[in-house]
Amino acid sequence: MTDVNRLPVLVSLQHLSFQFANGETLLHDLSLSIDHTPTGIVGRNGRGKSILAQLIAGVLPPSSGSLDCSARVAYVPQAVVVNAGQTVADITGTAEPLAALARMAAGVARVDDLEVIDDRWDLAERLRTALDAAGLAALGFDTRADQLSGGQLARVAVIGAMLAEPQLLVLDEPTNHLDGDGRTWLLQVLQAWRGGLVVVSHDRQLLNTLGRIIELSPLGTQVYGGNYAAYRLQRDTEQHAAIAALEHARLERSRERRRLQKDHDSLQRNAARSRKHAETANVDRFTKARWKGAATEIVSTVRSAHHTHKSELDDQVREAYARVEDETPTLLALPGSAVPNGRRVIALAEVQLPWLSQPPLTLDLIGPVRVAVQGPNGCGKSTLLKVLAGLWQPVRGECTVPVPSAYIDQHLALLDDQRSIIDQLNLLDTPLAEAQLRTRLALLQLDALRVTQPAGQLSGGERLKAAMAIALWRATPAQLLLLDEPTNHLDLESVLAFEQALQGFDGAMLVVSHDPAFVQAIRPTHHLRWQPEGWRLESV
Repeated sequence: MTDVNRLPVLVSLQHLSFQFANGETLLHDLSLSIDHTPTGIVGRNGRGKSILAQLIAGVLPPSSGSLDCSARVAYVPQAVVVNAGQTVADITGTAEPLAALARMAAGVARVDDLEVIDDRWDLAERLRTALDAAGLAALGFDTRADQLSGGQLARVAVIGAMLAEPQLLVLDEPTNHLDGDGRTWLLQVLQAWRGGLVVVSHDRQLLNTLGRIIELSPLGTQVYGGNYAAYRLQRDTEQHAAIAALEHARLERSRERRRLQKDHDSLQRNAARSRKHAETANVDRFTKARWKGAATEIVSTVRSAHHTHKSELDDQVREAYARVEDETPTLLALPGSAVPNGRRVIALAEVQLPWLSQPPLTLDLIGPVRVAVQGPNGCGKSTLLKVLAGLWQPVRGECTVPVPSAYIDQHLALLDDQRSIIDQLNLLDTPLAEAQLRTRLALLQLDALRVTQPAGQLSGGERLKAAMAIALWRATPAQLLLLDEPTNHLDLESVLAFEQALQGFDGAMLVVSHDPAFVQAIRPTHHLRWQPEGWRLESV
């Protein structure tokens, strides 16, 4: 990545705001300049990271303000949408020029084929080289996209963006579905990239390769020079200063309140003496009344000044508190779904997984086991979970899951994006009263607005929280969780809270994750590892 100090501006955002149709404002009066400095966008879920990426890429128009883009931009979203019949060539955006090249080679070219090809005569060779380098040598240009794993699809989408030869590359959570080899490949590709780069990510390894961090927070947008480690150091320093300022504001308020109370008590005594003196003084009644009124007016004036000063002190405390972040968000309070020892939760007998040519799988899991399913992209991890969830049938063999289960897939298909969370839970006969349900959802940081708006309008992290709530708070609570890359759409703080929540779950779980820190945190009892000769269950 380039480290030139003075770089031309590729995208300029001036006083830009973004507002949803329901009136909710997500970004307000934002001014930024994007140049060739590799830039990461971070922040809590729901702050607008993906919206900002789409604004920079020109995918979304701003509600107000101006956006000046002088660069060709390629954008890769969090979730790549695959339409029926699409192939690898379609996902990479090369289907048309590849078809034109094929017609030219066959001598049946069309009138506009030269225009379609432009100067990309070596496109097939470059696409083949890129796929091979990404560990996708087994894929052909005509391989169906709906047969790709999440990690394979993510790599194909990035390859397509780079083959478009943009001047600015905008990636939204590009490591979400990548295995270890895929992450290594992506880091190498981005290190060699010479164009501008904007990345929305919670991947600390990736963020540490960048040269600038943009943080979205309740206080607005802050830009930090340096990588993620430098950003965290500066943020931690700022937080320590904010906590100290809050403590100082609270102590100052307490001290001033004591002083004001002391002054008030003294003034009341003096006023009482003045009124008593006026009452006994040898003066006419009009003078007495004037003296009493003056004493009362002084007390009223001082009391008003004290009230104003107390309000100012409260405002100072509130302002200081607003700069202190909540470091312990509650992501999910899991219900009691205990699996007793000796209870069978999964039984697979000589199961052949669909789409895959590999030895059959026999598996017998008993009790509250925690199984981390591990293997490279495309080995069948997600396929295995879909078979266990009953969404796909095995080619042969017998699959039995004798306990209630909940399946959260990579694309959150459990959610109906047209309905609100409340509506979906009510349709699933949740046993929770609406007041209790709203309280639990609030603990997920899903406020009254978000629980009543269509799920499709939520951020990636909020949609995961909604999916977990729907899976666990419906009529029949799950005793087995089938989780496919559950942390993909979470910010770092929420990942930690999610880990804590899963640690307290007393049911069984099978988890597919390429995040080693997350796998370790859920305290697996077993690892189910893919090997070319077949799956192997290992006790921890």
